[in-house]
Amino acid sequence: MTTFFMLIICSFLAGIAISYVPLYRQSKYRLEVDFVKGAAVALVTLFLVGTPMALLAAGCGLLTATRWFPYPRGHDRKIYGMATGLLLFMAPDLFLVLLLWCLLLGFLQCSFHEELLSSYFLILPLLMFFTDKSDVYILFSLVLFVIVLLDNFERLEMGMSHLFGPVGKKINHGATMGLGGAGYTLSQGEIGSELPSGRQQELNTRLASKLPAWFRSLRRPAYVLAVFLLFFAFFLNRYVYRGFGMQIELFRKGPPEAHVVALTFDDGPDPRFTPDILDILAEEDVKATFFMVGKHVEKYPHIAQQVLEAGHEIGNHTYSHANLLQAPLGRITTEIERGEKAIFNATGLRPSLFRPPRGLYEAKLMEETKERGYTITLWSLSSNDWLEMRPVDISRTILQNVTPGDIILFHDSGNLIRAEGGERLPTVRSLKTVISGLKEQGYDFVTVTELLILSGLSGDQ
Repeated sequence: MTTFFMLIICSFLAGIAISYVPLYRQSKYRLEVDFVKGAAVALVTLFLVGTPMALLAAGCGLLTATRWFPYPRGHDRKIYGMATGLLLFMAPDLFLVLLLWCLLLGFLQCSFHEELLSSYFLILPLLMFFTDKSDVYILFSLVLFVIVLLDNFERLEMGMSHLFGPVGKKINHGATMGLGGAGYTLSQGEIGSELPSGRQQELNTRLASKLPAWFRSLRRPAYVLAVFLLFFAFFLNRYVYRGFGMQIELFRKGPPEAHVVALTFDDGPDPRFTPDILDILAEEDVKATFFMVGKHVEKYPHIAQQVLEAGHEIGNHTYSHANLLQAPLGRITTEIERGEKAIFNATGLRPSLFRPPRGLYEAKLMEETKERGYTITLWSLSSNDWLEMRPVDISRTILQNVTPGDIILFHDSGNLIRAEGGERLPTVRSLKTVISGLKEQGYDFVTVTELLILSGLSGDQ
């Protein structure tokens, strides 16, 4: 968390510093300087940390500096250039689509301006989703969507008023406009030509004052809602990955007198990361427990078979990684049964361990799993690798907080919200350091079932 906090602060300060460069104060260069600002911050972030979550943190700091820092009156607070620079490194393929978008529409309109960028950012969340980008990028694009939409509310209202065209367009409606009960006279040279930026801003302000109060009041709640949704997704995941209160029916931790730990990996199998994890575990002669999602087992049955053949244990992690909290009993049963069937079809074995997605559970789930002979297995120590931290941060989290009997949570797949995807390369790169460090501290490695035996518990508790 310290790393992300520092990224937010540093990118915020960088955004402020660049905004006071003399070249930036010349309005005709602001879009270009903002682009360089966003691209530079993204490049440095990728070099130092290199994960989507880190880019999100840097983007939030830069967005705050660009949009909400109390600049002098009249300062341009548009986000288009900054967001385009970030997009270059967040999603290079969508950056190329943006270039094609601007080339096409710019050619048709014979001009390039911020309206082209704003129209693209209104469809960016859909493009992020359908091209299977990281969940954190989708969340960030939704924040950009809200900001751009609010920026264009007034412009849309102005166009509907038929007083004059969109900002920056030619004025052909006459030399005098009634604004707020007072006439605003345009010079003959301004009729049929683009208004100077100062007079455009004055017209925009007067026209905006004619909007209904309820319409203008939407701006702040919409901003607050966008930020709330982003942080809600962040902190909800952080909370549930710590798990909820202790219940005797749940297995979280082995006996403290046994100097052992159990490594567990959730949400796989994944063809990008699970094989690398298996290679490291084999090299270190460590056995682990993999809680697999049925859908992923159906897609990659050969990887599930490799996990079993390597001597590791496999647990049921539902069929689709669905949230089972407050779910109907029928949905709970289906998720358990289909996940179990997918694992059996791929490996020939029926799992006896069950881990609910994100550690969310209730009485119905506990009763259903008990009837089916499952042991609900949570964890006592999370690597927090779902935050996509640096490998050194992941290993430090484990090695500084481990205690005897811990069940340690890692992920070999899984995104911030969705079950599949995400960047697990930091997990892979941290694993050797974690295992070596635990061995130096005198720990042995066991599977969850072996830990249950050491605890004096059977698999059908």
